[in-house]
Amino acid sequence: MQIMGLLEDKALVEAALFVAGRPLSVKELSKALGIKSLDYLEKLIELIASEYAERKSAIEVTKVAGDKWVMQVKQEYSQRVIHLMPKPELTAGELKTLALIAFLQPVEQSKIVKLRGSQAYEHIKRLLEMGLIYAEPYERTKLLGTTEKFAELYGFPENDPNLIREKFREVIHAEYEDLVKKLEETEANRNNPTT
Repeated sequence: MQIMGLLEDKALVEAALFVAGRPLSVKELSKALGIKSLDYLEKLIELIASEYAERKSAIEVTKVAGDKWVMQVKQEYSQRVIHLMPKPELTAGELKTLALIAFLQPVEQSKIVKLRGSQAYEHIKRLLEMGLIYAEPYERTKLLGTTEKFAELYGFPENDPNLIREKFREVIHAEYEDLVKKLEETEANRNNPTT
């Protein structure tokens, strides 16, 4: 009975990593699956990861962003099949918010809200759920940037903020040039107050 429980738990964790499509922390998995022991959960994930590695599969389960686990296509295969991946369905507003984050990253959430208005909170929440951006605590706000999933979905060879920023420069400046200029002036004035 105990072995069956282990196999079922392992299958459940594997299913969760598969359907999430984004990195998940052990705590997130614990809460979502109702498995209380974090150590047990971590061991299950490590077991799944080693099984995928032994199979020489195109899929891997790997640790990313410090303490999160993700099931993903290995880098050597992802570029060859990326064109088959469905693009996420985003509203025009969500796309604009994502473009600003990609262009300004790493950027404070408060700056995005200043540029896009309060609806940006909902956009950011959805983009996080989809695994296209990350959010890290930063002072009294959050620091936002794009993820590997974003880079893969939108055809970037890697999640390099400088490369992504260059590609988005034309799009962002056409749409938000005046807002970006205002934001940069506000920043410059805050950093260099005149006496």
